[in-house]
Amino acid sequence: MKETSVELADSGYPQIVVHDVEEPGDQETEIKEPFVNSNGNAPSGSPCGSPYTTPQGTPLTARKANGSNGHLYVPGGSPSKGVGYAPLGTSQAHKWGGSISSIRLSASREDIADMRAEQKIQGRRAPRDRFRFIFMLMAIHGIATLLPWNMFITADAYFTDYKFGNVSDNAEYKDKFVSYIGIAGFIPNVFFLAVSLFVPPKSSRLANMVALNIMLTLFVLTTILAIIDSSEWPGAFFGITMATVVIFNGAAAVYQSGIFAFAAKLPDIYLQSYIVGQGLGGTFVAVVSITTLATTDSVQTAGIAYFTCAVAVLFLAVISLLIVYKSPFVNYHHNVALQVLTEKEKEAVEEATRPITLLYIFKRIWVDAISVWLMFFVTLAIFPAFNLGIVSTSEEDDSDFIQTYFTPLTCFFTFNFCDFVGSMVPAILKWPFHRYTWIVSNIRILFFPLFVLCNYRPVTRTLPVYFGDAVYIIIMIIFSLSNGYFKTVIMMEGPQKVPPEWAGKAASMMVFFLVLGIFCGLQFSLFFPWFVTVF
Repeated sequence: MKETSVELADSGYPQIVVHDVEEPGDQETEIKEPFVNSNGNAPSGSPCGSPYTTPQGTPLTARKANGSNGHLYVPGGSPSKGVGYAPLGTSQAHKWGGSISSIRLSASREDIADMRAEQKIQGRRAPRDRFRFIFMLMAIHGIATLLPWNMFITADAYFTDYKFGNVSDNAEYKDKFVSYIGIAGFIPNVFFLAVSLFVPPKSSRLANMVALNIMLTLFVLTTILAIIDSSEWPGAFFGITMATVVIFNGAAAVYQSGIFAFAAKLPDIYLQSYIVGQGLGGTFVAVVSITTLATTDSVQTAGIAYFTCAVAVLFLAVISLLIVYKSPFVNYHHNVALQVLTEKEKEAVEEATRPITLLYIFKRIWVDAISVWLMFFVTLAIFPAFNLGIVSTSEEDDSDFIQTYFTPLTCFFTFNFCDFVGSMVPAILKWPFHRYTWIVSNIRILFFPLFVLCNYRPVTRTLPVYFGDAVYIIIMIIFSLSNGYFKTVIMMEGPQKVPPEWAGKAASMMVFFLVLGIFCGLQFSLFFPWFVTVF
């Protein structure tokens, strides 16, 4: 006869203990030796006060009965003689298609077989993403997240040479326009990310839709201003532009955080599709920039082309977001935890649950959060501000082709294309060393001295130049590929370390550290112009 009880482990998760009540013929053996796993160590997460006693202080026993191994199962180890455990924790959710319950439960082998059988049944009933339609729509949202901002900063010449062309060079907002754009952009971005993290909206879907429509409206306004002649009121144009950037980035922060959290609740490939879309957006901007340089001499036409593309992408994102929210496939996976619960799991949920705080989530993902911060700190300290100061060492560096295309090709196109390629690689080549991912983030700091030894600011630098164009391009390719690959790996790992219903909150926290790394990297980029002049 089986008997089942629910107990709370030290980790705070409930666990099911399944054993057999003694019947004639059963043999009970008291475990005198420490309760160990196959490695000879006491298993972690044991519900007992010691490795070999129950919470009541009585010795653990291993029972043998017909039809059941009678073992006590606890999370945190592998089966050993007389003892076995088969955790159904969320850390294993990604291996079973993300359909594991949010509660860490343990049960006998018979129970596990029942649970897996039920999961297979549910898997057959799950709606299919026909033609990978939702997969492609998530890539569109990745593009919409960063493409408008990339269009804005790429159109630097449109603002400084065209809109402020008749303004005196002493006008502060003309000389420091890019710096003001950075400040007006990233301060509200970080602020609203923090707000959405600590004070989440009641309806994340509504918040995403409102934020996306605000972004669309602002870029329609920016496109109209590109057509209108504002030469008679440059000061007012500057003020309108700065206000637009502030509001746009606040809305973009809510949208980016919300969509990333939304994608984190879907299977892994959909989160990767979103990240790949971000890299694809940057590549598209670089291609548009090079194309406009080759086909038109009008800065105004280039600016209008940039902003029109952004409007088209944002409009497409609004339509696709409505489709995604109504998709049976998305709704199924967002409620999958409730669909695969077994009766024992439902009892455990009702018997013992533990509220999860932001501090709890941070303790689970802090390594990934710091890693993604450092990853983007290094990347944005170099790209694009540092790379814009690197010029060709070619003897023909005064040629029109090199003067016109060296920076767009070696800086913007190379980085965005290789970053895009790198973000696709994890789908083919899995990173097997998850415990050591943070080491890669630290090793990337070596790109600082490597790029400094290239031909950066040759007019003002006192430091010798050691690397020519070929080496610079190779370094740039490795730099970009590593950023694309490991940012994808890290951003996908973090949400998997918490229960599924908290994956969205963990994803929002990861985005916060990502943007914080961007902001810190941009500020640190101001260090390099000084550094190359003092040695």
